[in-house]
Amino acid sequence: MPELIEYTCSVAGCDNTRISYEANCTWCHKVWCLNHVNDDAHQCAVVERTLPSNLRYPEWKLIRDDANRIELTKLLAQVIEHQSHIINDAISLRPGHLCTMDIPVDYEALKESKWFAYYNLHFLILFDDKVKWLLRVRQTRGQRLPKEITETVIKSEVATVNLLKGYGIPVPGAYLPAHMDASKAKENDTTLDYFFYEYMTGSPVQLFTKGFCVEDIPPEATMRHLIEEYAGMQIQLSNIRVPYKALGCIYPTDSGETQVGPIVSRGCFMNPKPPYFMGPFSSLRELTLAHIEAALRYIKLNALQGRHPLDEYLWHLEMRELVAASKELAEESEELFIKHVDKKGDEMMVDGNGTIVGILDWEWAYVTTKRDALSTPWIFNRTFAYIKAGSNELTEAEKFLITCYEHHHRPDLANCVRGGRLYLRLERIGFYDPVYRKSGFRQVFGKDIPADFDPPSEDVDWRVYMIKRYQNDIGLREVMERFEWTLEKAEMEASRWVRKEEKKG
Repeated sequence: MPELIEYTCSVAGCDNTRISYEANCTWCHKVWCLNHVNDDAHQCAVVERTLPSNLRYPEWKLIRDDANRIELTKLLAQVIEHQSHIINDAISLRPGHLCTMDIPVDYEALKESKWFAYYNLHFLILFDDKVKWLLRVRQTRGQRLPKEITETVIKSEVATVNLLKGYGIPVPGAYLPAHMDASKAKENDTTLDYFFYEYMTGSPVQLFTKGFCVEDIPPEATMRHLIEEYAGMQIQLSNIRVPYKALGCIYPTDSGETQVGPIVSRGCFMNPKPPYFMGPFSSLRELTLAHIEAALRYIKLNALQGRHPLDEYLWHLEMRELVAASKELAEESEELFIKHVDKKGDEMMVDGNGTIVGILDWEWAYVTTKRDALSTPWIFNRTFAYIKAGSNELTEAEKFLITCYEHHHRPDLANCVRGGRLYLRLERIGFYDPVYRKSGFRQVFGKDIPADFDPPSEDVDWRVYMIKRYQNDIGLREVMERFEWTLEKAEMEASRWVRKEEKKG
């Protein structure tokens, strides 16, 4: 998901702005304000209007391929233009050594290289003593983000990986460019947002070849070996005692130390205008409530998914009430840990034997509680039953992970897995989807659910119940007025659904 800030319309001469996940078109990478989003100039919208659904994807893919070619060709030209500046930047970080940079000749060569990624591009830097680095460049995808965002995100990732490396975690060292070093007081004379990474060997783990649920993962033997490796890595991370007292992202200080500051995040855990980021926080409850409040603000702007704005708002109100009542989330921990928040599997680099040799992509990582940081990632526990039936049962992968922890005499980490569903469910804040059964989100709060809280199981009845429960919420009134909902309309929808079900029976 893109950062939710005000984006300026890409149509020439239009100064309108838009705040929405859908402002940046997924296919053409251009920004369309509400006045132009359905123009004939917006080819993606034309395809949606004129072609049946089964024929849209091939057309959209052609549009996206062309947009990628244009954007990445432009970025490639910028890297070539500023090559000398970047090389001098790298040399200044390793005095006494010269280096060269490997730049693909064109878009096709870049696309086929192993340095291509969705959000970032990478270029190999080779020093005269055979040391290898990577230049990591943020893609703009139509509009470059304000430096208040990009530089904050970069500084946090660099500080995080260097801290981890100092504790012996297999991560690549990272280096800020001169313009982000407070002691050098330089400006960014390029049109790029970048930093330097040490090169790591290995191949990223590719777990999902057919879908995105545990049902689609590799054969048992392969998966069990990966889980054993993962357990070992988590044990290493759990042994780190970070010197912080608050929850937030890690940043460098002018004195060369590190400190905890605001949370940098994709999606709605931010503000559309400066200051973009919030935090640090004293407890996970405080952090999560801030995230929910941010989501509620964006929903009122119709800036999130937008297809079910009333239900989206009501569900976040429900989550706010449950989180506020949670004793576990309110605990202020004496020991805090670092959480990698983008675990898709491919952040783990493995050798030919499947042994983890490195962990990449620490962008958005933050300091948090033990249970949050060391609960199992969704790659081991997201199932269709979890989504559609609201099941919070442990998967076989999780049960084996518990076995691994117990084998290493770490019952504390085994318990993090057993209670990890709460933290997995919280990751859906800002990403409402009616496909997810709502009962699964309530169940993880256990006995902390308010005594008078007992919503119906069906969504149409749930909507009526929630409108009545939160009828005094000013934001809800605004949402209902904007999207033309009333309690009577919601009750009518519920009644219509009941009659439809009765006919089916």
